[in-house]
Formats: sequence, C-alpha cells, structure tokens
Amino acid sequence: MKFSLRGVLIIIVIICLTLGGYLFYKNNFLKTETDSPPPEETGPVASVEVAPVKTQSITAFDTVFGDVVPAPDAVQVASLPYEIKVGRVMVSAGQKVSKGEPLLEVEPSPDTLLQLGQAKNSYGISKQDLAHVKQLFALKLATNTQILKARDDFQKASLQLQNLKKMGVDGKLVIRAGVNGLVSYVNVQDGAIVSDGKPLVGIISQDRLEVRLGVEPNDAERLVSGQSVWLSSVNESAQKKVAGRVRKISRAVNPATRLVDVFVALPKSARFLLGEYIMGRINAASAYGMTVPRSAVLPEGGNYLLYTAGNGRAVKHIVQTGVESGDRVQVFGGGLKPGDEVVVTGNYELKPGMAVKVLRTR
Repeated sequence: MKFSLRGVLIIIVIICLTLGGYLFYKNNFLKTETDSPPPEETGPVASVEVAPVKTQSITAFDTVFGDVVPAPDAVQVASLPYEIKVGRVMVSAGQKVSKGEPLLEVEPSPDTLLQLGQAKNSYGISKQDLAHVKQLFALKLATNTQILKARDDFQKASLQLQNLKKMGVDGKLVIRAGVNGLVSYVNVQDGAIVSDGKPLVGIISQDRLEVRLGVEPNDAERLVSGQSVWLSSVNESAQKKVAGRVRKISRAVNPATRLVDVFVALPKSARFLLGEYIMGRINAASAYGMTVPRSAVLPEGGNYLLYTAGNGRAVKHIVQTGVESGDRVQVFGGGLKPGDEVVVTGNYELKPGMAVKVLRTR
C-alpha cells in the first residue's frame, strides 16, 4: 500500500515537471509565425509639406512700366497779341505755381508804344474832324456823306485805341498763372523783345496729368478703352496704388521703346509728379476654379504634374494649368478635387507610390 502511494506521487511529480518544462521551452524557444514581429518596411520615405486644393476666383495681371506726361490740352500757354519787352522773369521751368501767382513782368516794346501813340493821335484828330464837320453841317456847308465819313473815321480810331488799352499796351503788365500746376517751359529772358503771339510761359495743370505705359504689342490687343489699370510709383510701396482708366491705345509701335503706348487717365486723388516712373498692373485674365500653390506644379515633357499625399503614399496626377496669379495656379483634370492635399515641398524627389511623411500642412 505504501509502495503504491509513493509511486502515484512520483508519477504526479514527473508529470508536473514534464509539463512545466514543455511550457518553458514553448514560451522561450518556440516562435510561431504569428508571434513574429512584422518585418520593417524597406525603401526611402520622403518628408514633404502639403497644402489643400482650393476653389476660388483668380486674376492674372500684366506688369508694365511708364511715366507721367501731360494730358491733351494740359498746357496753359501765356502769350500777348502785341510786341513786348520783358522786364522780369519770376519763374523757372519745373517750378510749382499756384493760380494767380506772377510769372512775368512785361511792358510794350518801343514799336508797340509807337503804335499806341499813333492810335491816340488818330483818335484826337478824328474827334476834332467830326466836331468840325458837324459845325459845317449845321451851317449847311457839309453834306450827309461828309458827316457820315467823319463819324466812321472817329469810330475806327476810337475802337483801335480801346483795343490797345484792353490788351495792356498802355503800361506795364504782370502776367499771372491761370491754373495750379507746374511751369513746363519759359521761352524768354529779362530784357528780351518778343513778337506778338509768341508763347512766353507754359504751365501744365496739376489736374491734367496722365500716365503713358509701354505695353507689348500682343498684350495691347487685349486692352480696351475704359479698362481699369492699377498704378503705383516705382519709388514707393506698391500698396500705395490708384486706379486709372485706359484713355487711348496707340495703333503704332513707339520707335524709341518698341512698345505700344497706352495712355491712362488719372483720378483727381492721384498725386504723381510730372515725369515720375510708374508701374502699372493690367488685368490680363480672370477665372474661377481649383487652384494650388505654384510650387506644387512640376513640368514633365509637354505636360504638368503634381503629387498628393494620400494614405502615406505619393500619388501622381497629370494636370493642365490655367490662369496664374501670384503664388496660385489654376489646374484642371488629374482626378483632383477641392480639399486634396498636394505636395508643395519635397515633390521633386517623389515617384508614384513612394512612401511619404507629412511634416507640415500649409
């Protein structure tokens, strides 16, 4: 009986030891396929930045340059209808003047004074003749024809003298600016004798300036009168811009610049200076559709492509481009849709199906 119990215990111990050893061996030395860690992924992983596809309006502008010039009929010319002697010149070319400001001091020339003297003599003589003929007519010693002739001679002499006096021939005269503006030219000097009708001083009205832009002949064909143009001084921030409108488009190429002159009327609020160098931005095209950053689009032969980074893989899309403006480009086709994330940095090294890691979304 004792032998049988001992044997049973020994058998139980042996079984326990055997089972324990098997479990230890299994857990530490046997590796099944399901227990093995997944193999590490092979191949390069590109680090990229992405930006979403947007649906928006986009406008392209042509940038052109030009200068500020006088508008038609902008120059006010000072002249006199009789010969003068210049006493004093009080302005110079390029000077800013206000309406009523003195420009020149002049007086009649010796020949003009002689004409004035002759007119005064003719007036006095014709006046006396008319009075004498009237006396003779009262005594019936003169005819109606004689008195009519005497009266006609007196009226002519009187009119000539009045005209000379109205023109300022009777003394010194100060010529003043008729508008606010800039002195364009001064054609006379102190002491000069100037013939009648000759331009003395030219003033460009400050409100009568415009911009002359030089546009490529092909681009000029798209322009129309009245079209809006954004203008800014090259020497100032582009944010300080004003809206002008196309007044005239030349139909010939300027031989000096080989460009087409486009004249743009300025609003009254513009404060450009005569001769100032101006940058113009003309609306070239507008569209509404899907746009992406310019850096997302890459050339490939005669086509364009871009990559999206969906599910950690680079997906290639063949697209067509449309209007471009600033950093945005209109795109068509390729299976794109608004909200897709296109690669904008790191796309030059990508290949279709390549693993990608997104670092940042713009």
